[in-house]
Amino acid sequence: MTVPENNEIAEHLSTLHAILINQFSSYSEKDLRTQYHPDLSQLGWHLNHIAFIEQYWLREVVLGDNTYTKDSHQDYFPEFIDKAERGRLSGITDFGQLETDFSDTEELWVELASDQYNHPLLKKNYIGWFLLQHGQQHLETMKMVLHERVLSTVPGASFTAGQFDALDPVLPELLISAGDYEVGSNDILACDNEQAVHVEALPAFLIAASAVSNAEYLGFMQAGGYHLQELWTDEGWLWKTESRTNAPRYWRQDDGANLYRISLDGPGDIEANEAVSGLNWYEADAFARYAGCRLPHEFEWEAAMKTDTALFASTGQAWEWCGNTFHPYAGFQAF
Repeated sequence: MTVPENNEIAEHLSTLHAILINQFSSYSEKDLRTQYHPDLSQLGWHLNHIAFIEQYWLREVVLGDNTYTKDSHQDYFPEFIDKAERGRLSGITDFGQLETDFSDTEELWVELASDQYNHPLLKKNYIGWFLLQHGQQHLETMKMVLHERVLSTVPGASFTAGQFDALDPVLPELLISAGDYEVGSNDILACDNEQAVHVEALPAFLIAASAVSNAEYLGFMQAGGYHLQELWTDEGWLWKTESRTNAPRYWRQDDGANLYRISLDGPGDIEANEAVSGLNWYEADAFARYAGCRLPHEFEWEAAMKTDTALFASTGQAWEWCGNTFHPYAGFQAF
């Protein structure tokens, strides 16, 4: 008999699978096989990669049965196949087989989560949570693919945008006192690079109480932010010059030079107070310099989130850039 946590994982997996089938089975074979951005794999590959990874870990690794997966390693382990080649795989548009594989995963998880199996990856239901997070991660990436699809296929020239006013940057006012702060996590849902919990000594710093808004970013643009080299790192300026970027990725101009956004639903007005998105690190860093600030170190960000519950509640509107290079925490060991 499964414990409640096992049931929770099974329900989440079933929900995730249903979302994947229901959302993407209506897309054409061309949509499923087209690579809409060189950094992103094709939708059909993502779907079958999710199913393969579930089968690989539960059947091949935990049960030692590679019957279902041994001939697919070269197709669905990313290191063995270039992104550009993934859309040509023969089975990536077969939703009948995909539904069968997903159903089998759900039944297999319920069986493996029972008391009769004893495998290190089943401890604390680690592999179940891992597979759920893995599938959710790919669903998020697939939504990025859909966004790129819309950018490449939906004409926006006829859209008439509503205007919104620029704002000056809202300067950081939340003071986090100097001190020793615990960072990292030992939770089963944490990524291995976020372990182990350790203490970092941080000087006092100020941090903004909310994400940068669209209106604030418009202020950066109107102040010439994309044309002032002193606001950019050397690498950032080179990227901006070569890419000819002058606005967030999802922003466009109508015939009257008013800005609008392209979302998964097509063209629409930009909400002034929403968190700005569609920026890379170079743009975020340049905005911070324009505001007379800097991006926070991830230790500062984490300390601030653990210190102020209201600040933590303000996150989750968009991915938030930090100033430091992404490295594993001290004491890191791969699972």
